[in-house]
Amino acid sequence: MRTEKSEEREPDGTARRRKWIRRVPAGVVGVAAVSLIALTVSPVNAEPDTRAKPPRDRNPLPAPPQIRDLDFLLGSYTCDYTPPPGGTAAVLKLTTKRAMGGHYLYTDATLEPGNVVGRSTFGWNPVDGKFINQYHDNWGSSGNYASSGWKDGHLIFKGPLTQVITPNATGQTSGVKLDLMDDYQVLGRGHFKNSTNFTFPDGSILHGSYDCRRQ
Repeated sequence: MRTEKSEEREPDGTARRRKWIRRVPAGVVGVAAVSLIALTVSPVNAEPDTRAKPPRDRNPLPAPPQIRDLDFLLGSYTCDYTPPPGGTAAVLKLTTKRAMGGHYLYTDATLEPGNVVGRSTFGWNPVDGKFINQYHDNWGSSGNYASSGWKDGHLIFKGPLTQVITPNATGQTSGVKLDLMDDYQVLGRGHFKNSTNFTFPDGSILHGSYDCRRQ
């Protein structure tokens, strides 16, 4: 690497001293050019543009408006369960809250007798245009349901349920695969009903219902 200095003449014949010219490798010149372009595009004294940066403490994507159709579930409820003929009456306690910035609702439930603890997660599927509900409980039962939305005062979820018959701590037990239908109706402020049908593999159907009132 070397430097040189030269002179050149002004139009009037006087000598003008040229700046020192530093000969550097092409790669370094490229870096300097990029830095110069960056400074040109973003002046040092310009105020930073933060308009494109979402606040860190907020969800950048708002919840879908369809999720508001499930607001009747929010809060704590006590539900009286009317079982199919020959079944045992039970009491279901529900508490439903918003989750993930309002994109989902989750319901924690306890059913007595039986000491069943379950959770349902409700949401909106924007691709298929349907509500979804995923269910799990401490017996090991699980289900996935979907609904196209409210129609004539009914919100109907349908889907497969794997129902454990006898819970077992070994992680191995017997069960049955059912088709479940939950039919929700809002009867008043803080009052809804869920009529439930269980369809068995042989085609037989059992019907029960939950009458739920906000505490």
